[in-house]
Amino acid sequence: MNYFVSPTERGRQQLLTCSSRILVKLSYALLLSLLLSPVSAQERSVTAIALFDGKSMLSIDGSRAKIMNVGDTYKDVTLIEANTEVAIIEVSGRQQTLELNGTATVSDELGSITGGGSAVVEMREGEQGFFESLGTINGRQIRFLVDTGASLVVLSSRQANAIGLDYLQGQKSFASTASGTAPMYGITLNSISVGGIRLQNVEAGVIEGNFPERPLLGMTFLSQVDMTRSGNLMTLRER
Repeated sequence: MNYFVSPTERGRQQLLTCSSRILVKLSYALLLSLLLSPVSAQERSVTAIALFDGKSMLSIDGSRAKIMNVGDTYKDVTLIEANTEVAIIEVSGRQQTLELNGTATVSDELGSITGGGSAVVEMREGEQGFFESLGTINGRQIRFLVDTGASLVVLSSRQANAIGLDYLQGQKSFASTASGTAPMYGITLNSISVGGIRLQNVEAGVIEGNFPERPLLGMTFLSQVDMTRSGNLMTLRER
């Protein structure tokens, strides 16, 4: 059966069809713009009110202080490590070390992080001009002194014994210390972590005696991360 469509009706149908196409295109363009538009980074201001072994009392964005255990997440902030000296917090892979009553502003970098992002550790220069960071060796907690002049990660035998390292099976050599020459044992550490940066099979040296006073985070670790310094701030970024 054939139907006669008047010129006026035909024009109205063509106008409706065209309007529908335009509406679809506009809707698609709007959706595309929402998907592709950059998301502004959000920031969290975090203050360490109290520090304990395995937990911390934190105030986030000025909110009432909350006790968090290691592994807890609150307002997008995760407590990674905690002891009576410092707390390490993380927002979307970006980490910051807090001392007691210290405040940090951590960005979740939603607009720039892809695939989970790279871990970032920021350290401020201490009063004596050194950078220090809490970390772990083979899962045992330790506090490092960052030393770009040390070719190896270096520990004293006292420190090695405290975390259960069987260093005497390592390759024996000798190292010069402030008190003279001392035996040193070359070993390979299963893992070292500093903040969220974790490296495996890191070469290290253990020196008999009490030198160095603080474990040295040397170039066998530092050469495998991106390291920058701006004023009194040092940043380590996972590659």
